[in-house]
Amino acid sequence: MSRSQCLLPFGRRSIVAFAMIVFAAYATMIPIGAVTSVSGSAANAQSPAPVKIGAPAPDIAFTAVDGTERRLSEFHGQPVMLWFYASWCPTCQVGTVAVAGKLEQLKQAGIQIIQLQLYNNLGAPGPSVEDFAKRYAGSLGPSSNWLWGEASLVASYTYDPSGYPDIYFLIGRDGIIQEIAPAPHVTMNIILDFAESAKVSG
Repeated sequence: MSRSQCLLPFGRRSIVAFAMIVFAAYATMIPIGAVTSVSGSAANAQSPAPVKIGAPAPDIAFTAVDGTERRLSEFHGQPVMLWFYASWCPTCQVGTVAVAGKLEQLKQAGIQIIQLQLYNNLGAPGPSVEDFAKRYAGSLGPSSNWLWGEASLVASYTYDPSGYPDIYFLIGRDGIIQEIAPAPHVTMNIILDFAESAKVSG
């Protein structure tokens, strides 16, 4: 299965396809050397299993904004939105504003948001995690259900080997990936549907 097929959940292709068109315009801004360095540095390591809908979400380590080392597995049993971003990416900026506007609704559904800056910010300058959160999430982030941090090289390569600057994974309470999509401001209905489902299953 191609990566594009993994990114297009059946029944929602038109919505996510539109998001991918918007997203692709910004993806071309990624420095070639940045993607090469990520994939190249990991070339000597065993390639991770493809991350796809219906498969268990691989456990990863990351550094939270407060400097603590955390793991995705800590949140098993909770519905999780795992979002990888680059702070210079325009869709990430607009998407963060959109998520902030729905934060209370997501919190009520028990959604844990983990927003991680991709390793080395994909090799391009941009705001720090703290500055990005303050600028685009305002006083709403970081908060109890919105955890910010930085992804390691391994975490970035495991979930985003192609170096997309804006991609999120919706992970159920059972640790299974339910959706993969970019640009939350365009695909917010997918996130809200996931939240509604989480409320029912919770």
